[in-house]
Amino acid sequence: MTRVRKSVAEIEALLLEDVRAQRHCSEVADIVIELCEPEEDTHGANWSVVSVDPGGASREFAGAAVMVAMGRLQQEVDAIAPE
Repeated sequence: MTRVRKSVAEIEALLLEDVRAQRHCSEVADIVIELCEPEEDTHGANWSVVSVDPGGASREFAGAAVMVAMGRLQQEVDAIAPE
């Protein structure tokens, strides 16, 4: 399967939307990703989450929601390196 290429900001927005849609996570404030070398534990993706601001959401729920969303999106989306 070919991955869609998106900017870091676009991926962060997709992650945030996905996470906020999950149970008890509507108040997650921010998610930051960074480019990385593709590795097995990132499904061969070239990005990973480096920080999550849970805002008013529980850290536990936010963390779990981010892991679910990240796992799915890493299989679908590659990040475009900024110029």
